[in-house]
Amino acid sequence: MELPAGHELVAPGVAPSHVYFPTTALIALMQPAPAADDVSVALVGDDGAVGVSAWLGAPVEPSRALVLHPGVVWRLPVSALTGDGHLSAHLARVVLGYLQSLTAQMSQTALCQRVHTVEQRLGRWLLLAFDRVPGDALAMNLGDLTVQLRVPADALAGAAAQLVDSGALQFEPGRLKLLDRQVLRAHACDCAARAQALTG
Repeated sequence: MELPAGHELVAPGVAPSHVYFPTTALIALMQPAPAADDVSVALVGDDGAVGVSAWLGAPVEPSRALVLHPGVVWRLPVSALTGDGHLSAHLARVVLGYLQSLTAQMSQTALCQRVHTVEQRLGRWLLLAFDRVPGDALAMNLGDLTVQLRVPADALAGAAAQLVDSGALQFEPGRLKLLDRQVLRAHACDCAARAQALTG
């Protein structure tokens, strides 16, 4: 399936009938917050899947899955993956390994939001995003990033300007282009690397 930006793959509190495997799309997992906008807790791209809770037999999905960067996902019915209602031992190891990686990403995201500067958080988020989509461009703008990072627009614009001035990024209307990954990594905190180290 080819999906546009803004498409909701999975709604919170609903039992998903399918599991989605992004290949070129970037998906944000958004946690509903009482009396506030949803909070972005993780990114899923060609590294993982959306709807894993249904795969494990959970009655409903806890998060909203929203397409950030348009692209392609494979969609499979949950029944095709569970067969007789049970995961094979090999498939269970793969799913549990992915869940460990996802949990590590969520934990580091929570820590990052508490202790790092806007520029560091933006750098980390962009590294996570570019690691999960092919190529060096994201079909997003600063407004999208403001929602993902939950920071004021002026603060985000200042952090983005620093990354542009450093030669790490190029911002165009509706498009972010990665120019130098090493420079971007130097401006980011080490949360993404720590999360990856926890899961190998």
